[in-house]
Amino acid sequence: MRNRRIKAVLAGGLVFGIGATATLAAWTDTEAASGSFEAGTFNIDLSVDKTWGNSREMTFKATGMYPGSKVYAPAYVRTTAATTMKGQIQVVGSGVSGSANTIAESLEYRTVTRSFPSAAEAFASPCDASAFAGSPTFVFGGGASKQPLRASATSSAKQTVSPVAGSVQAYCFEVVLPASTPSAAQGTSAAHTWTFNAESVPAGS
Repeated sequence: MRNRRIKAVLAGGLVFGIGATATLAAWTDTEAASGSFEAGTFNIDLSVDKTWGNSREMTFKATGMYPGSKVYAPAYVRTTAATTMKGQIQVVGSGVSGSANTIAESLEYRTVTRSFPSAAEAFASPCDASAFAGSPTFVFGGGASKQPLRASATSSAKQTVSPVAGSVQAYCFEVVLPASTPSAAQGTSAAHTWTFNAESVPAGS
């Protein structure tokens, strides 16, 4: 009889233990994190008259050219103040059509470039024969060699401009009417366009 009572107690304990395990509850919690994203901006300014964005017509003072004459004109490029990344500039010359008896067929040019930390310093730099003295950085031509105006061309090198208008890339163009230009070119004219293509550069590059 005593053994039966012990077994009964043990059995009751087992039943009680199983019931306690089945009624346990788990505590839970959840936290969430969010992120926000905003695209940067990239734009450039161009100046040909030492003011930004007003004119696109380079002034060469090229009326009355004669065989052997040279004319000069500057162009300046920078990012805008709202631009959040640096960029690279590549210059493209469109070329111009013309017969052998016009200055369009005879004109040649070369271009040098230099970077400045501010517009004031860039605008103060000369764009004349002195810009080609020494060892400048050439965009088109080089030394005594020149690019025919009639042929389209793309600069092999690219120039870097800083974000938020942090630097100015100054270009100086020299256009020459060679001494060998025929007399039949008298009174003729030509127009040419240079395009400054800009591309943003990834951060850290």
